[in-house]
Parts: sequence; structure tokens; C-alpha cells
Amino acid sequence: MFIPRGVAQQGDLDASVRAAVDALGPDVIRVKYTLGQDWSGEYAIFFRIVLSDRASKRDRLLPVTKRITHQIVQRLEPVEQWGLVPYFDFRSQSEQAALKEEAWA
Repeated sequence: MFIPRGVAQQGDLDASVRAAVDALGPDVIRVKYTLGQDWSGEYAIFFRIVLSDRASKRDRLLPVTKRITHQIVQRLEPVEQWGLVPYFDFRSQSEQAALKEEAWA
């Protein structure tokens, strides 16, 4: 049975994710992630990213999320280096404050 490197070496993956997140800048308040399988059974990394309210404004949201996903994929190489398909969910700081979901905290 094949186990991707990202599952087998979670400590190394965590260090790489932290390094990638540190380079994202002030638009990003917090990044959490979980490992699991996607709808097709592929191993995946699911990112939950809380953005500043400023970055979440309608005119900035698309360019900010594109930049963030691109930077994470370029720095982390989740498929090539870790064997994990990346998925990204975004939420504003205000939205998280209202919803208070622990998985995003």
C-alpha cells in the first residue's frame, strides 16, 4: 500500500508548511491544514486560510487568493514533494469571528 511522504513524514511536512506560510505576508491571519482523502480517494492536504478583512474585500479577494494558492503550491510542491493533492478554503477574519469554528481557530 502506498503512503505518501506527507503522511509518513508529517513533522517534516509541518515544518515546510510553516515556512511557506511565513512568506505569505499580512493578508494572511492564520493557516490551518488537515490531511485526508478527497472525494476520489486520493491523499490530500486541506488548507483553511483566514484572510484579513482588507484582503477579503470584493475587489481584492480573487487576486489575493490566487497569489496565496500559487505561493503555497510553488513553495511546498504538495503533489511533487509530498504526494498530496492541495485544496484551499478561505474565510475572512470577521467571518471566523462570527462563526467561531474551532477547526479554523
